[in-house]
Amino acid sequence: MAESSGKNTLTKSSLCISLDRYQVTVNGTEVSLTKKEIEILWLLASRAGTVFTRNQILDSVWGYDYYGDDRTVDTHIRRMRSKLEKYGHPGWEIATVRGVGYKFEVRDE
Repeated sequence: MAESSGKNTLTKSSLCISLDRYQVTVNGTEVSLTKKEIEILWLLASRAGTVFTRNQILDSVWGYDYYGDDRTVDTHIRRMRSKLEKYGHPGWEIATVRGVGYKFEVRDE
């Protein structure tokens, strides 16, 4: 299982995220994600195994002054998962922790 990270590049298993290019690839294939989806994925993957509440994700990605509904996080996660599923990723997942939030999990392949 390959894991590495640079200042603006993060690799976990088959996933590679570049904040310099705002680009995500799975198994070398580029996945079309929005800016916010990439930022959420970066946040979760950069601290794999850590559970983030919706409010923590909102604060990190949208900023402390965001006054919208915290369910916007659910919508972004759902859309991101849908896009990523098309490329297959058996070594990792974005897991829901019921009643708490979300986390990025790397599984043994």
